[in-house]
Amino acid sequence: MSDDALPQAAGQTAPGASGRPSPGPHEPSPSPSPSPSPSPSGRRGWSRRRTLLVGGAAVLFALGVVAAVVVGRTAATHQPQAAVMAYLDAVQQGDVEQAMSLDGTEVGDGDGDVLLTNDAYAGVTDGVTGWRVTGSRVDGDTAAVYAVVQQGGEAGAVYDQQFTLEKDGTDLLFFDRWTLTPVELGTLTVQVGAPDAAVVTAAGVEVPHAGAEGDTVELRAFPGSYPATLDGAGAYAADDVVGIATGASSPGSPATLVATLTDTGQASARAAVDAWLAACVASPDLKPAGCSFQILNEPTGYTLTDQKWTLETTPVYEIGDWTSQGWQVEATTEGSAVFTSTVSDGAGSTGTFNSVGSVRVPVQGVIPDVTGEGATFTSTLLPY
Repeated sequence: MSDDALPQAAGQTAPGASGRPSPGPHEPSPSPSPSPSPSPSGRRGWSRRRTLLVGGAAVLFALGVVAAVVVGRTAATHQPQAAVMAYLDAVQQGDVEQAMSLDGTEVGDGDGDVLLTNDAYAGVTDGVTGWRVTGSRVDGDTAAVYAVVQQGGEAGAVYDQQFTLEKDGTDLLFFDRWTLTPVELGTLTVQVGAPDAAVVTAAGVEVPHAGAEGDTVELRAFPGSYPATLDGAGAYAADDVVGIATGASSPGSPATLVATLTDTGQASARAAVDAWLAACVASPDLKPAGCSFQILNEPTGYTLTDQKWTLETTPVYEIGDWTSQGWQVEATTEGSAVFTSTVSDGAGSTGTFNSVGSVRVPVQGVIPDVTGEGATFTSTLLPY
């Protein structure tokens, strides 16, 4: 008999069988014991740690983004181009005083800098309307930045401009700081054909011009169109004009103001010429000073009395345009005069000394000034 045929007692295990006892006919099968659940306090601790980890990572990411932005912006603002862009933007906005503070331009007390103010630039049209930085070059402690500047819109002038910068230390240890050197400004040329007393303005600012060499005034100016006027207090006037200033690398257009006499000014000028002629005729001299006629052969050894010039025909003249000395006066028809006198010698003998025929009376000269009080005439013929 094999071991398998042996009867088994309830609750016993046959040899070679499973070690788990077989349930009896009336005993229920045992249930497996459930796994222990984590406590609520353990779940809360893990949740807090996870939140802290996620939050810390987010903070680190945000700080990294901020740092990258700050570094990027700092690097961008410390490029040489940044200083040039700030300068050109100030000019485009009409704040030329801010632009000059950026590049260190000093405004002098002389007449040549009267246009370098915001008030003056506010009266300018067709200023800088756009610009574009086209390149840069760094050479040690200096840099050059190149830009194209648009003036007066699409139909206006376009010119190249170069800016020079110098290194001026560092920020945050390794960001170079660049400073603009004074930018060479353009020039507004005002040509004045008028007396020194004329009031000349450009962009509403009075332009001193008295004694200007060649009647030309050159003013430092920012780009734009400058309206120019001339006021002659009713005696003379000039049409309003516009002068254009551009960058230093491009020539502008001068504002040329040439005065013409008004009817009042013409009357004053003619009165001055007529008064000069009358004074010459009234002179008893054989060679009236500052006049255009004379007697060449003066008698010697005789005494003249009753000397008199008599105008036979009055010269006809015209008052022309302004030149560098004044309004030109030129005779279209010469006049004539005769001279008469009584002559006597030491012995008491008397006679007459007269001109031989008529003497020419030309008129040529300039009117250098006309005011409300009158005009002046200067003969340009050789004085006698």
